[in-house]
Amino acid sequence: MHSIEYNPVHDEYSVPNPFSQAILTFRGGSEGEVPPIRVIQGPRTLIDEPIRLGLDYVNDEIYVPMFKSILVFPRDANGDVPPKRILKGPDTMLGAEALDIDTVRDLLVVAGIGDDGLRFRIFDRTAQGNTKPVRVIGGPNSKFSRIGGPFAVYSPKGWIVSTVRGPGLSSPEAFLGIWSVEDDGDIPPRWTIGGPNGVFQMPRGVAIDEKNRSIIASDKRMNSVLTFYFPEAF
Repeated sequence: MHSIEYNPVHDEYSVPNPFSQAILTFRGGSEGEVPPIRVIQGPRTLIDEPIRLGLDYVNDEIYVPMFKSILVFPRDANGDVPPKRILKGPDTMLGAEALDIDTVRDLLVVAGIGDDGLRFRIFDRTAQGNTKPVRVIGGPNSKFSRIGGPFAVYSPKGWIVSTVRGPGLSSPEAFLGIWSVEDDGDIPPRWTIGGPNGVFQMPRGVAIDEKNRSIIASDKRMNSVLTFYFPEAF
C-alpha cells in the first residue's frame, strides 16, 4: 500500500490494495486481524492496481487515480459498484499518480506525468468525462520534476504541498515545495524546504499539522519523518 487517508468525520480510514484490486475501508479504532467495513472491488469498479487514493470527507467521496483516468466513488460504496464519475480523455491531459481536494474552492488537484511531462492539473471538483483542466502548473521554473509521493492541499490557504524527488533513488536536488491552486503555467514554488544539498534524500509523503503550524514529510532513504515549523504557510 502506497497511501492511506483518514476521515475524521466518520473516524475511518481507506487504503488502496493493488494485489486485491480493491479499496479497503476500516474503522478508526481497528486493531488486529479485523475485516474492512467496506470493500470496493470487482470488474464494474474499473479499478486496476490502485496505488494511491484521495478522500473528500466534506463531500463524502473517494477518488482513485488510474493514471489515464480518475474514478470517483461515494464514501459508502461497497462491493462491485461502478464509479459515480469518471474523468478521462485526451483533453484532460492526465497522467494521474496522486491527487487531493481543495474543499474550500471545490477543486481537484492532480499530479502526474502526461504527454507534456509532470504537471499539477487543476480541475473543478465535479469534472467528469473529457474535461480540460482549469489550470496547469509545470515547467522548468516550477521545479516540479518528479513527484515524491502523495501530496497535500491545505484548503484554508489554497496551498499545494508536495515533495519533489531528484533523479535516481537518492538526490541532492530533492526538496519540499509549496505552490498555490491559483498558480497557472511555469510558476516557481512560493516556498521551498531543502535542495540543492538540503536535508532531503528521497522524500515521499507529506502531511499538514494545522494546529502546530507545521509540515511533516517522510524520507525513505533516511528512514525518517521530518517536521518543519512553517508559520508562513498558515
